Amino acid sequence: MAPAAVADAGYPFLSGIEAYNDNDEDLPAKNKLGLGDITPQTDTPQSSSLPRLAESLLKAASTVQSFPAEESTISEQYVPVGILRRSSAQFPEQELYNLQNHGWIQTRWNVYETYPGWSFVQVYVLPHDVARIAVSRSSNTLRKALRAVMANIDKSPTAWNGDFEAGPSEQGKKAAEDESLWYIFNTLDNPNPTIDDVRDEDGKLAMQELMASSRESKQEVRETSSVIGLKTPLHPYQCRSAATMIQREVQPRQMLDPRLEVCKTPLGQEYYYDKEEGTLLRSKRIYEEACGGILAETMGCGKTLICLAVILSTRGHFPRIPTEYQETKNPTRKSVGSLMQMAAATAGRFSVSWPSRFRRLRELGVNYARCEEECERHRGEYTIPPPPSRYTSRGGWMSRPPAVRLRLISGTLIIVPPNLVDHWTSEIASHTEGLQVLVLRSRNDKTPSEEELLKYDIILFARTRFEKEAGEPETSRHAPSVSAVESPLKKFHWLRIIVDEGHNVAGHGYKSSTMHMLDQLHVERRWVVSGTPSNGLYGAELSLASHQRLVGDTSSEDDVPSSVLHSRRKAGTDEELKDVDNLRLIVVEFLKHKPWANSRHDDPANWTKYIKPVGEDGKRRKAPSLRAVLQGLVVRHRLDVINEELPLPRLQNKVVSLEPTFYDKMSINLFLFNLTVNAITSERKDQDYMFQSRNRKHLSLLINHLRQAGFWWTGHKPKDIESTIEVAEKYVTNHIEKMAVDDIQLLTEGLRIAHRALASESFSSFCHSDELGVYVQGFPDHARDYWSLTSNSDETKPLLLGLSQARLAQTFITSHLTAEDPSEGLAGAGISARRELMLRSEKKTARNESNVADNLTHKNKPTENRSPKKTFLKGISKKLSSDSPLSHTKLVATTSAKLTYLLDRVQELHKEEKIIIFYENNNTAFWIAEGLELLGIDFRIYANTLKTSQKAAYLSLFEESSSVRILLMDLRQASHGLHIASASRVFIVNPIWRPYVESQAIKRAHRIGQTRPVFVETLVLKDTLEEKMLHRRQEMSNSEMQHAEKDMLDDSTMSSIIQHERFYELPERDELIEPAYLQEACGFFDRHELPIPDDYVEQSSHRPTTPTKKRKVSLLGQGFLPSPQIEIDLSPDLISPAKKQKKKKVSTFQIVTENGIVMTPPRRGSSSRALRSPLSASDYQSPAVSPAASPGGVDDRVVVEESLPVQGSSLFGGDVL
Repeated sequence: MAPAAVADAGYPFLSGIEAYNDNDEDLPAKNKLGLGDITPQTDTPQSSSLPRLAESLLKAASTVQSFPAEESTISEQYVPVGILRRSSAQFPEQELYNLQNHGWIQTRWNVYETYPGWSFVQVYVLPHDVARIAVSRSSNTLRKALRAVMANIDKSPTAWNGDFEAGPSEQGKKAAEDESLWYIFNTLDNPNPTIDDVRDEDGKLAMQELMASSRESKQEVRETSSVIGLKTPLHPYQCRSAATMIQREVQPRQMLDPRLEVCKTPLGQEYYYDKEEGTLLRSKRIYEEACGGILAETMGCGKTLICLAVILSTRGHFPRIPTEYQETKNPTRKSVGSLMQMAAATAGRFSVSWPSRFRRLRELGVNYARCEEECERHRGEYTIPPPPSRYTSRGGWMSRPPAVRLRLISGTLIIVPPNLVDHWTSEIASHTEGLQVLVLRSRNDKTPSEEELLKYDIILFARTRFEKEAGEPETSRHAPSVSAVESPLKKFHWLRIIVDEGHNVAGHGYKSSTMHMLDQLHVERRWVVSGTPSNGLYGAELSLASHQRLVGDTSSEDDVPSSVLHSRRKAGTDEELKDVDNLRLIVVEFLKHKPWANSRHDDPANWTKYIKPVGEDGKRRKAPSLRAVLQGLVVRHRLDVINEELPLPRLQNKVVSLEPTFYDKMSINLFLFNLTVNAITSERKDQDYMFQSRNRKHLSLLINHLRQAGFWWTGHKPKDIESTIEVAEKYVTNHIEKMAVDDIQLLTEGLRIAHRALASESFSSFCHSDELGVYVQGFPDHARDYWSLTSNSDETKPLLLGLSQARLAQTFITSHLTAEDPSEGLAGAGISARRELMLRSEKKTARNESNVADNLTHKNKPTENRSPKKTFLKGISKKLSSDSPLSHTKLVATTSAKLTYLLDRVQELHKEEKIIIFYENNNTAFWIAEGLELLGIDFRIYANTLKTSQKAAYLSLFEESSSVRILLMDLRQASHGLHIASASRVFIVNPIWRPYVESQAIKRAHRIGQTRPVFVETLVLKDTLEEKMLHRRQEMSNSEMQHAEKDMLDDSTMSSIIQHERFYELPERDELIEPAYLQEACGFFDRHELPIPDDYVEQSSHRPTTPTKKRKVSLLGQGFLPSPQIEIDLSPDLISPAKKQKKKKVSTFQIVTENGIVMTPPRRGSSSRALRSPLSASDYQSPAVSPAASPGGVDDRVVVEESLPVQGSSLFGGDVL
């Protein structure tokens, strides 16, 4: 309905104030004015508010009578923005008055025809880019007033036309603000390059070459690529991504200033409003998108290949000379040049891609060598003038740096983590040809001269090597901040830079060394390559990878991606603000994206102010423009497109619940006993309570060790257990009257378990000797008692040995396979091993008193054990005879449920499939490695202590060799960039708290290039705390997981589960204790072969008649002869005085196998240990449990040593690659 104009004469401001009628007969049923609640039975607002509102209206009318009395006419320069309805609290009365008084707005008052007692205000705003001379716009007070007015405007056309029932529609904007960062990232538009819109001819040609393959029929098999030098045809999505990257490079799109919001007037006209500054513009403010961005394709879908395709298709292109440094006049020659010279000079000034064009001509058989030489002599260059002179604080002039002359170069700088250098070189060799590549990985690698750099298409840097290019800064405060050693890289204007896994290229709240160097370079096109640009920006495929499903369950599988997207569409803003800050570092510091990276003199945009604005509730929230910012930066296809064009083999992820052994339960129970005693004796309060906030560090350490106990733990020392028992019993004696019945029962059960642990000979033996138990059937009778870990060795039952002991027994037999009786001397070796166990127990007790933890030395190197006089060219080896009595000795069980399951599965699968076993701590890796050695299965350990070169060598061997089929990988090393698609079986030995970390590990194998279905198994002890942890993780919302991402104790539910965990039931009698049996017993002494030297002659069977007291006994592992000799005293001297024993030289065993891994104990002072051991725990008790001030730590490091290959062998024990 058309509004009826009210007489404005005499009251021009009154037209901006809403009038109210005391007669409420004509009021509408629906209260749109905010005057009060209206009940269904009446159409009248609360009458008590009407007199007050009428008085307010009359007062407002009396205050504006000084305005000129004339018909209200609105200038065409003003923009109609909407209407205001007056409410008792929100109507901006004073703001309207101030704005109209200063000419910023004009208003018109109208009444509703149907309800003449009610009115609305039409507001017109003078844009800030109109009449700036006539009306000043510098007042911050008026800007604030305009923000208040615009915040209450109803912009709907129906309201403008006088519809009483109309209301503001802001649902779309609020929905955009509520979208989670994860949801925005996974629902960005797919790359859609538009070749016809590109004006640059060279760029258009490059895009056409890339897109040619994607336009071919899907049924046609592509054998070659249309891009010169690219041997591998691209998938359609890769073509689109590469073409989109080139389009953004050669012709960045014009984008609206992200600070502005596009609005429409009620009459349909567009205007632009900055609600943070209170600025309204009639014309849009435009910026170019970044010349580059973030390549964030789904993990494992060929981001490296896409980058190489971009480089090849733009090979020979040059960066443009920046506009501010271009010469406005053509240079004048001293003499007239030839046409070729002038053409070459012009090509250089305008960055013509002459190398690319001449290369295409050469492909056609046309050669213009002289033209190329002339173009090279006239290569484009420009000069950056020095900055203006400045005064010093003492009135002098500061010396100006000289002008900088930069040459244009068509090369691409690629910066990658050190462990991915080999991956890039391998990809370049596999997929490209003709590229000139320079690899600089070591800090000792020298950067070539300027002229040599011009030859290369790619300069591939390890990130640590790239940081060295910055040189050492000058220390003089008067000197300019430049490097003491000038890098040749700074002499060029580079075409492109690519930072692989660049999510942290700009640092974390600080400027990284890489960024310091990048700030000194001139680069036109900048790209970050990362599937996870920030913690909250990762693909839906990672969320899907961590979803456990039963093998063979195909129900509703297609609905999983959409359901995951829907479930995470909304998320808590607070948890995502840190991710937005991390994104700012990439956008501002690296990509130099305008307007965020504008200089202070060029109207810079404040990232925090506009991307994380403060909402009406006073809390920061994500701005609706965040989606547009990401859309202009990120190149990424949605998951459904990838799955349609490149279906990966199925991923099957399941949880395997295992029945824990007696020893598994006992270890976990003792941790729970510590927590129980602490909770009861501290009465669950004050600083002694372990769950008190100040004890978080100690509690986290204890929980970490409790999780390790899910695989195996030997850190419970008798002295610690006795100390805890003493504290508990003393408390019960003194406070039993006030103790709750539940606490008495709980503590009684805990004391019973602790005494049971002390009484168990086998459990105590494991803790004394830091061993994991294995059971061997048919061990030679004459040596059985000397190798047994316990004093009671029933010949009718399997023999219990420590895992390290078992390896030594194996090694002894293997090294004597050439003897007539390989078992001769086995008893003596067992005696020495048992004595070493006793000595080690005594020494460890002394060290624990001083809180010194053992170290584990795990040497990943082949040592020079073969005699230089011996050769093994014939490849002869000796194996245990099948008719030997020793061939009946079998490994039947272990004391760890998880180790037994792993050994079973490895034996079943390793001949047909390759396997990755992920571990979280080095103790676990040690026991798994020992178990695999026991089976004689070749493997490698990808540990965090390895050098980068060794990691690359192990990874290459695992990927390419058919002999090494097992890879043990530290979970911390399984993150970004590693490609291990040869593995189709993944085992996670302990459940992982963070789904993102678990998914990263799984995607190492489930990625492009994988040809088999990938099976993932997470091992969990049934009905234990780790199973409850996994269930809790699966039911947590995204916001809850983000809150407790770093520590599960941050989740109140999980913390409560731990506090209320009860003891696990144990067998009543020791006779009922069962180990974890292997599904099929496997050979024990016949797992290894002994290499025989070429000049070996069968020895005579003559034996010496007089036995010697001491003789050399070889305990070397398979693969090397002659072995180092180790003195073992065969006399059963088990009761020698400690003083005498200290004087004896303690033997050190080195076990070396074909895979080149040597495990030896670390040396402490002058002593050494014959048996290798994992780590032991120290005191865990809180102040309420033991006299110790706080829980002790444990050193869980694995020291990995390396050496160069020896005598032609490879660095990793296999064939030289």
